[in-house]
Amino acid sequence: MSSDRPQNNQTPPAEATVAFDGQIETAMPLQTILDASGDGVGAHEEDRSDKKLRAPKRIASYEILDEIGRGGMGVVYKAQDLRLKRVVALKVILAGGHAGEVELARFQIEAEAVARLKHLNFVQIYEVGSDEGLPFLVLEYCPGGSLEDRIVQSPPSPREAAELVAKLAEAMDHAHGAGVIHRDLKPGNVLFDENGEPRITDFGLAKRVGEDDSHTKTVSVMGSLGYMSPEQASGNTRDATPAVDIYALGAILYRLLTGRIPFEGTSTAESLQLVINGIPVPVRRLKPSCPRDLETICLKCLEKSPDHRYRTAGELADDLRRFLRGEPITARSATPLEQLVSWARRNPLPTTLAIGGVAMLAILAGAMAWTTYRNYEIIETIQHQEMRIQELRGQILYLDEVLTNSCSLAATTGEPRWEARYRQVLPELDSAIKQALELVPAAQSEMSGVDAANAALVRLEEQAFGLVRQQQLTNAWELLNSDEYRRNKRDYAEGLASFSSLLKTHSEAVIQQAHDEAMQFLIAAISMAALVVGILIVGCYSMFRTLRRQPA
Repeated sequence: MSSDRPQNNQTPPAEATVAFDGQIETAMPLQTILDASGDGVGAHEEDRSDKKLRAPKRIASYEILDEIGRGGMGVVYKAQDLRLKRVVALKVILAGGHAGEVELARFQIEAEAVARLKHLNFVQIYEVGSDEGLPFLVLEYCPGGSLEDRIVQSPPSPREAAELVAKLAEAMDHAHGAGVIHRDLKPGNVLFDENGEPRITDFGLAKRVGEDDSHTKTVSVMGSLGYMSPEQASGNTRDATPAVDIYALGAILYRLLTGRIPFEGTSTAESLQLVINGIPVPVRRLKPSCPRDLETICLKCLEKSPDHRYRTAGELADDLRRFLRGEPITARSATPLEQLVSWARRNPLPTTLAIGGVAMLAILAGAMAWTTYRNYEIIETIQHQEMRIQELRGQILYLDEVLTNSCSLAATTGEPRWEARYRQVLPELDSAIKQALELVPAAQSEMSGVDAANAALVRLEEQAFGLVRQQQLTNAWELLNSDEYRRNKRDYAEGLASFSSLLKTHSEAVIQQAHDEAMQFLIAAISMAALVVGILIVGCYSMFRTLRRQPA
């Protein structure tokens, strides 16, 4: 134990002591505080150095080394245990042999309270004794200073603050389980040992649960102003429950997060009224970087009604641990989205699988959509080509028939218009065949096989038209009905029919292939989609069960 209560150089009225920061240290009638001026209680100052000059050199078997703290009721010395050769904290009553019943009763309560608590985060008691009528306590010495000093020197991060208050809450849950209410928790009463572990000290205002607190006035204010609960500020000190310590833990957390106490007026009376009736400024308004859940935990501790705070200090510690683990806190019902995010943080592998499954499904859906659109375009293009090929096929057969008929009519009638018709249709036929070959290059072999027959036909037809122009119609007719013409005409017609058939077969094959490829991809996509959906269903079911197991 390295320090006791904040030092005070004022001498307040009877039953009250106010520290330098306006904190009420021991019992004071409520009306006396409300009637006090804004400068605090007490007007007579006494130099601390004079007190140090009167410090004894030795108490019992303890050599006094230094004064390390002084409060309204007692003083704490750093002392050397001459028997066990160790440094201890020695606490004595200021009034010494003139101490009244109230001082002695509180001294005894503190000794009993500390002795009952066997927990890492409490300052341990070594001895209770008296030397020439001077009662004293021998306590564990903590060389790490107080939490108050650390806040001033280096404010902690939100996570560090949560971790520290969680330890304090776990310690106070142990104390409450042992039937001890502290009633004066504050940063100055949290010390640190050589390992940096926090130790709660100063049980001078402690109360045992269910025990008659007869030495406390029915209406009196007890505690430290910046950290006392509304019920303490209202004067209902004798009816204090463990909820006052939960409030104080919330006030400590508020101080750690914001650097200030929840309520601070210009006078003691105003500060008390703020504690009783005021609403604390939200933590995130003062420190926007503070996590929302940690703010929620803090403000729940500072609720005016004890019923609205955590039921036990253990529940407060559990909620702080949940926050530190990234789990939903119980101070409020987490939204489904917050539960999902929290679950995801605590379950990275299933989350990764789920996200991967969603990504795979999205990619698959996109690929299916793109491929479907692509296949649709391909099929549509092929269908257009098929229509064009079939159109050209019919056009080629028709134009070929027109050429044959034009020659026959010219030889029969001798009219020149049929030659003109022939001259017009011949390039149209050549153009149609050329377009068909561009669409179906594989049909080139079919047309190459009839090139000779086609050339022979063109030659014979040119001769026939020449005879018609000379009015030798009989000779022209005989030429068009000769064996040579009919043979070449038959060869050309068969080649043209084969070419036409190949065009049709090619179009149907290409369309069927496109349909088959689309169907194969669709089956593969559906199979993969089913697999992904299965993974998602399993992941979502696991997530749902996990969320349902979360405490309400």
